[in-house]
Amino acid sequence: MELLTHPDQFDKILADHPLVLAYFSGENCSVCNTLRPKVEMLVEQQFPSVKYIEIKSEKAPYITAKYSVFSIPVVMFFVEGRDYIREARNISLDELTKKMDKIVNLYED
Repeated sequence: MELLTHPDQFDKILADHPLVLAYFSGENCSVCNTLRPKVEMLVEQQFPSVKYIEIKSEKAPYITAKYSVFSIPVVMFFVEGRDYIREARNISLDELTKKMDKIVNLYED
């Protein structure tokens, strides 16, 4: 997992990695802290080709604003720099897995 704070870091990762899952969270967000390890484990175990990154909203306000993240947690899945999946607040890992699986399979075929 990589924790980003600077917009240039985020842009570089999107340019260097075709599949990126960004997890927007907050320091004092109990839901964020509970969900984060589950999302991270999901990516590690089922989607090893996906780059997983985390953005703490209060430490990276420019990135948060650029992607219109108004509540946390938010999960965004990028394919070649474009966001294809956006899940916020009440995130279902099963639904996220199904959506990512479709996209990753299409991309990697």
